[in-house]
Amino acid sequence: MRFDGYAGTIRGQEFPYVAEVLAGSLGGVAGKGKARKRYGEVIDVDLAGHLAVWVGWDVANGAVYFEGKGDSSADLARAVRVYFPEHTVSRADVCDDYDEEGAFEKLINLTRAHKGPRVKGAYVHLSDDPGDGKTWAAGVRGSPAFTRVYEAGKHPDRLHLCRPHWARVEMEARPHTPAGKQAMARMKPLEVWGTAAWTHRVAEALSGLEIPRFLLEPRPTSHDKTSLYLARTFHRHFEEWKADLGSWECIGREIEQIWAEDEETKRRWGTSQSVD
Repeated sequence: MRFDGYAGTIRGQEFPYVAEVLAGSLGGVAGKGKARKRYGEVIDVDLAGHLAVWVGWDVANGAVYFEGKGDSSADLARAVRVYFPEHTVSRADVCDDYDEEGAFEKLINLTRAHKGPRVKGAYVHLSDDPGDGKTWAAGVRGSPAFTRVYEAGKHPDRLHLCRPHWARVEMEARPHTPAGKQAMARMKPLEVWGTAAWTHRVAEALSGLEIPRFLLEPRPTSHDKTSLYLARTFHRHFEEWKADLGSWECIGREIEQIWAEDEETKRRWGTSQSVD
């Protein structure tokens, strides 16, 4: 297993310095890049004719964001961990390659057998041309764990390698909490698969190894979002309620009384309907 994508945030460092260090570590060339979303200033690091990593400065909070994909990602991860060990990871792609006849179907069958019934999988159409190779994916894109299997040897930019049976299995990990992002900055590629129960099972079947199961801090539940909605929407009402009743404890007792009376009303209504 190896990193095929590595992205995250570095704080407390100057934006040009981060780009300079990464360019030097990768043996690449740094140059002005195109602004991206909230990153008004961007520096691209090109390596052997392709974009190895781009570095952006978030003006709002002063943080430096980096993102790299492809074959140079393993070197990028090593460099970031050596020079900026306090970084956090927002996304890590980990992959492994298989080059034998039927590898694509075998990887799909293995993933299906170990992902569990709750995780859905399906073929994904990334190109109108079937000759570009097929892709099968499991999980939800953007969730903490998403996996895809694709015919890497049939991609147009790899046809010259003459490896028609080359298949790749890849996990896209996106920790959603500060604790998860910090933990992933220290994980080895194979350990990243241990951050979700179903990918943990798949990776152990793939590798034949025992992999640590990392229980990352769960993302805040929808209950918190609901509480925020209620507090914002009924802000004035709650303030008037507190002024009338005198305290939050009194408001709590008032709500409990409303609930009790409401339940009694529903019970009586249900009884009278059953008699009719």
